[in-house]
Amino acid sequence: MIDRRGFMGMAAAGGLSGMVPSVLLAQGLSADSTLEALLQRHSEAYLRRSPEEATGSDFDIGTNAGLRSRLDDRSMAARATDRAAIRAALADLDGINVAALSPRARLDHAVARYVYDTLADLLGRYGYVDGNLRPSPYVVSQMNGAYYWLPDFIGSRHPIDTADDVEAWLNRLSAFAVAITQESERIRHDAGIGVIPPDFVLVRTIAQIRGLRDVAPGESALIAPALKRIRAQQLGDVTERAFAIFRDQIQPALSRQIAALEALAPQADDRAGVWKLPDGDAYYAAAVRANTTVDTSPAELHRIGLEQCRAITAEIDGLLRAQGLTKGSVIDRVTALNTDARFRVSADDAGREKLLALATGQLDTIKALLPGAFNAQTINPIVVRRISPTIEAGAPGAFYSGGGPDRPGVYSLNLKNPGEHVTWRLPTLTHHEGIPGHHYQASLLAHAPALPLFRRIVRFSAYTEGWALYAQQVADELGVYDNDPFGRIGYLQSNLFRAARIVVDTGLHHHRWTKAQAVAWMVENAGEQAEATDREVTRYAVYPGQACSFKVGANAIVAARETARETQGAAFDVRGFHDLVLTSGPMPMTVLDAAVRDWSGRAADK
Repeated sequence: MIDRRGFMGMAAAGGLSGMVPSVLLAQGLSADSTLEALLQRHSEAYLRRSPEEATGSDFDIGTNAGLRSRLDDRSMAARATDRAAIRAALADLDGINVAALSPRARLDHAVARYVYDTLADLLGRYGYVDGNLRPSPYVVSQMNGAYYWLPDFIGSRHPIDTADDVEAWLNRLSAFAVAITQESERIRHDAGIGVIPPDFVLVRTIAQIRGLRDVAPGESALIAPALKRIRAQQLGDVTERAFAIFRDQIQPALSRQIAALEALAPQADDRAGVWKLPDGDAYYAAAVRANTTVDTSPAELHRIGLEQCRAITAEIDGLLRAQGLTKGSVIDRVTALNTDARFRVSADDAGREKLLALATGQLDTIKALLPGAFNAQTINPIVVRRISPTIEAGAPGAFYSGGGPDRPGVYSLNLKNPGEHVTWRLPTLTHHEGIPGHHYQASLLAHAPALPLFRRIVRFSAYTEGWALYAQQVADELGVYDNDPFGRIGYLQSNLFRAARIVVDTGLHHHRWTKAQAVAWMVENAGEQAEATDREVTRYAVYPGQACSFKVGANAIVAARETARETQGAAFDVRGFHDLVLTSGPMPMTVLDAAVRDWSGRAADK
């Protein structure tokens, strides 16, 4: 899973559409140049609207340096402004003559149209939508909200190189309390229209917010890493100022948010699906479209998921039999591997360190194999580390966070219970989050200067997560499991898990399964461990449709690849296909399919 923070709208109204196509055309610009200038204007306005994204994109410098002192506006008023901005952006796109665009510019236009249409829909609904166009009906949950996303951003990723950066950091600490307050107001607003999280979500969320509130300020993820960097840079001592902000502003704001969530408890129940919410079926259909970027109904997705689960299970059965494991069902045999002493580490810090070391070694191994499938070998630095203990109870098993010019990408493992990461599964997780998955994808995008700013900041779960799941297949094709049969079983089980996610997500939100049904189905049909599965299903409850994006996206990439292979015949080179997919930048799967068909046809005509 890739960790990308909030995306509340493309920009403020008035700032977004200040350069309309008619004005640009009057200046004699071509259709391509008109679109390029328009999307650049939209993108810069969005980054000014989102100081957090501006920092992540290294935009908060020079005349935009003031953004470094601020956080995103999470208020109801800001959301209304964002909706107006998207309507203006769509009007701008309507002024572009698509027929006059070059193939590459048409791709940019198609991506922009999809983003704006999707945001226009999702911003008109309750809840939240992030930078991968992942909607959540709940502004604050065990996996969402300022309390969840911002501590690491403020404490570890806020730039600290000058005295001005230190002051900006202190301002962001204060702004954090404001962000918490704004979201608390939205919790109350949404509750008033019937949007109440499930009771099991409330329990996890309140516990995590208490953990952030009650930690000593000198140990807080908001404060401790930043103070360490300030001392290292010899930029003075602001400890007391930071502690005072934490005590006088942040802790009270967190207490008020806890109270706002506790007030929902009498109205909450254990129904996990969004079907129970206002216009819930339509909300889920919109969430599925936004996450998968294809027009496949929830009912059809459920059928596809079941079909793929059956096929993958049969393949795993053959591999298990080759290892002499023949007794019991496939899932019983897979489950037995989870408790096999050969594949377990100790449930302590020594076990945690072993897992981190194994993952680091697996990254080194795959790097040496990359020329077999990729042309580009420029890979930015990456580190493997533990997810912060303050949030790991509600966090996924692992996720990837992008780095920056002087900061490595981070592959984070949930090591609350090291035993969850049995070593036969770990290589595939590493290939998904690291190389050739999320980190390799991010590295190539970072080294694609010709890609317009707009295309570098928009994101799609089906593309990013679909690529990472597809990358697991590429690692297998490169031979990484040639001498590791249990690692290959882990790769297939990961695929089974992603297909099962489609079944469970659509089961919860379309077929109205209970949480207990969903957990039991995943354990019994995908060989997952009960504790991890309970956490996963709780995640599906707050991010409806997102779990479908992995396998749907990977399926779409494989289908596009095989279409290109069929069109080009013996001339097909998978490295060229990978260049196209990665350097073209994030895009919906429908746009990717059209781009690959165009590329394949042009290559075949040569």
